[in-house]
Amino acid sequence: MWYVPDQLTELASAQGIDDHQLVGLQKIGASRTLQHWQLPDDENLAKEALRQGDVDVFVMSPIQFPDEGIENFIKLGLKHNPEMRFLVQLSWGGGDIDNQDFPNGAWEVPDRDKTPEQLSLMNARNIRAGETQIDSLNEKYGDGQDFVFLIPASQAASELRSRIYRKEMPGLEDQDELFVDPAHPSAPLEALNTYLHFAVLYQQSPLGLPATQKLEQVNRPQWDESLTRTLQEIAWQTAANYSRSGLPNVDAEEISAAFDFPQPVEYPELEFVYTANIKVGEALDFGQVDDGKRLVIPIVGGTFHGPDIQGEVVPGGVDWNLSRSDGATEADATYFLRTEDGVLIRVSNLGVGAPPTGLRFTTPRFIAPRGQYDWLNQSTFVGTLEVDWKREFSIRLRVFRVRSQESP
Repeated sequence: MWYVPDQLTELASAQGIDDHQLVGLQKIGASRTLQHWQLPDDENLAKEALRQGDVDVFVMSPIQFPDEGIENFIKLGLKHNPEMRFLVQLSWGGGDIDNQDFPNGAWEVPDRDKTPEQLSLMNARNIRAGETQIDSLNEKYGDGQDFVFLIPASQAASELRSRIYRKEMPGLEDQDELFVDPAHPSAPLEALNTYLHFAVLYQQSPLGLPATQKLEQVNRPQWDESLTRTLQEIAWQTAANYSRSGLPNVDAEEISAAFDFPQPVEYPELEFVYTANIKVGEALDFGQVDDGKRLVIPIVGGTFHGPDIQGEVVPGGVDWNLSRSDGATEADATYFLRTEDGVLIRVSNLGVGAPPTGLRFTTPRFIAPRGQYDWLNQSTFVGTLEVDWKREFSIRLRVFRVRSQESP
């Protein structure tokens, strides 16, 4: 879970948890926790942090159980901070084998079309072994209270893969999309595990948090807000329904309520339309105006792609950009799209954003000729805006259609 800590820090910040601090990260590829314990003291960041006594939560991710290193770190941590919590990840089976058997056969090509029944049994022995060890440690050192908890990553991954098998996951069609090799996760599975860590660490729902950094950076339009929300739901439901995660008092009604929006007659739902990668030219300094400083930013080209519409951004547009005196930024862009079947569409894209996040959301409006793209004239849209001046196509705009849905 080496990819979790930095992304978890970002989620904590987004949630307004100001005192979240990553003390350190120690990693050894495909390792037992005992290997970390056995590192020489001058290389052992984990031991040093525990000896300082200012670690509140210590997270471990052994491959298999039991693992002697878990108990060793627990004893050291409690010696210097008796109020500590320890979280231990139940990892999914590397190479789709039970981690009790790791690494035998782990690097062979796994079957990524498993049924929900197969997935539920795939890592069952290791899960039982982990539960047995953690139960024993709580009884031995807990003085009547649990202080060691399990992060059910294996169970959450199985639930995600089961939903893919049942064709219930937005943006994911094959279980193989979750992995970059026989064992290591791609961005969606990383995101699921990060939301799961958040849920267990802070004992609260991750629903409504932003997409993780890795998921946001992948240029896959189908991995959109709907996917993010479903990953958060799976993480919360898995953690809340697993007693050893430390959330044993969350009942079914509370779990369901965590996903409820306010209940008017209708509430909005976003449908992904397209992602546009836009190239801009050198900005022209228009100078100071009453409200701040104006820039004229030429739009010189780009492409856009979505499930029902794709094509090119026509050169010749402009963003009439304002850096306001109150610190906010306004975008006022007008340009044209040409679809792959030759239809010209006018876009007016407005947005405003203030510190600390700045300009991140916009409200695109379209004028399309009568015909197959008439729906652009008849709907409301919102957009997300990313700017990275290191990229050739430095503006990335994702557009979503606001749809109406009955309240749950």
